Amino acid sequence: MQSLIFDRAVRKISPLEFATAVCESFYTGLRQAARTDVFPSNCHSNAAVNSLSLEKSDFQFLLSSCADSSIKLWDLKSQDTQENTQNTSLANQTYDNYDYDNPVSTFTNVATIPRRAAHTFGVSCIQWWPFDTGMFVSSSFDHTVKIWDTNELTPVHVFDMDNRVYSFDICGHSTNDMTASALVAVASDQPFLRLLDLRSTSSAHTLHGHKGKTLCVKWHPQDPNLLASGGFDGEVKIWDIRRSKSCLCRLDMLRTSTAELSLTYTNLTQPSVKAHLGPVNGLVWDEAGHTLFTAGNDDKVRVWDMVSTLAPPVNKLINFGPLTRNKYPQTIPLILGPKHESELQYLLFPSDNGDIFIFRTIDGKLVSRLTRKGTKNSGRTSSMVNAGPFTATYYCGTMDGEIISWSPKWDQPNINDIFDVDIQHLDDKSISKAKLLDIEKARLMLTNDPYFK
Repeated sequence: MQSLIFDRAVRKISPLEFATAVCESFYTGLRQAARTDVFPSNCHSNAAVNSLSLEKSDFQFLLSSCADSSIKLWDLKSQDTQENTQNTSLANQTYDNYDYDNPVSTFTNVATIPRRAAHTFGVSCIQWWPFDTGMFVSSSFDHTVKIWDTNELTPVHVFDMDNRVYSFDICGHSTNDMTASALVAVASDQPFLRLLDLRSTSSAHTLHGHKGKTLCVKWHPQDPNLLASGGFDGEVKIWDIRRSKSCLCRLDMLRTSTAELSLTYTNLTQPSVKAHLGPVNGLVWDEAGHTLFTAGNDDKVRVWDMVSTLAPPVNKLINFGPLTRNKYPQTIPLILGPKHESELQYLLFPSDNGDIFIFRTIDGKLVSRLTRKGTKNSGRTSSMVNAGPFTATYYCGTMDGEIISWSPKWDQPNINDIFDVDIQHLDDKSISKAKLLDIEKARLMLTNDPYFK
């Protein structure tokens, strides 16, 4: 670290390179936050936190939706001091004996939409409008997708989907300041996708092709006309909404090279082309849209090269090891770390055993394993969101009503371990005064001492 600081000071590396190198080290040392920058204990009353959404303009306001049909809005830049807690320092404690059940301060709950006040069943997914915080969208198992006015916290329009909604994704593409895509792709308990137009408040398009219910859907990050969907039939389809025959291709786990022409010609004509040997319940694109990551109930995570051939994409055969567990046919969150935050990009995978695995995307190597601490440590992770670029901080909702904060931590050294009280050339008065100084002042005092020159 000292050499990095020196290289930045002498302009050997740029501030961006310095930040990237520091964030690279964060992913091997993520810890559960204990005293501050945490959410209140049991903040969703033992009900599963199905979805989290953090607005991208200021990274300040977080939405959380729950299986008991409630929605909460959190301010991440404001904290409330908790009563009956002691603000003790963590300097003399280790990571394993922090008091995770009694934080000193917690994030402020700005507003709450009570259970059954808007949705009658659990809220399955929630997302901010990508361009500002004035609107957000929620979906529920009560067969509805609702558009909300954030200032009034009231729904301004309701789409009736006639079946349970598992997930949706808002197209966040904007060509200029005056135009923006306003389509919402919805995955529901039917073998097709519905595209909702927020401008005309109507169902604009229906994409048929799956043989069972659709579990997840994601828009392409660069092209507003492309999206990917995963279904209960184990298939992953790539769609172009401009075409009459919208399905461009299906991901084939047997296609591992561009030379397999037979699989190319029969991709859309075969009865079934599997991406996974079980339901596909997780999708995530990289920022450029060149790579797609999928997760299925066969306990596999697969990586697809989307640009080396025209169609269909190629399975890159990256092995993420035997530890991943994914047996529930529910939408799971797959999170990629921001591309320029670290030299290598990382994938966060929530396993059924409650742990979160951090893998390198380039080769699938396990970098870190996040295990919950505290008295409530058995619920698996059901939602995740990144706190912002160059923070390496993640907020994770669990099945037992908690929202856990994971962030990089360093053990704070004790001043007595740094300042040697047996140094002979300092008198007792100087030693007593140095004990009252903070670490930086103590280091400065030692640096200016003639003994060390």
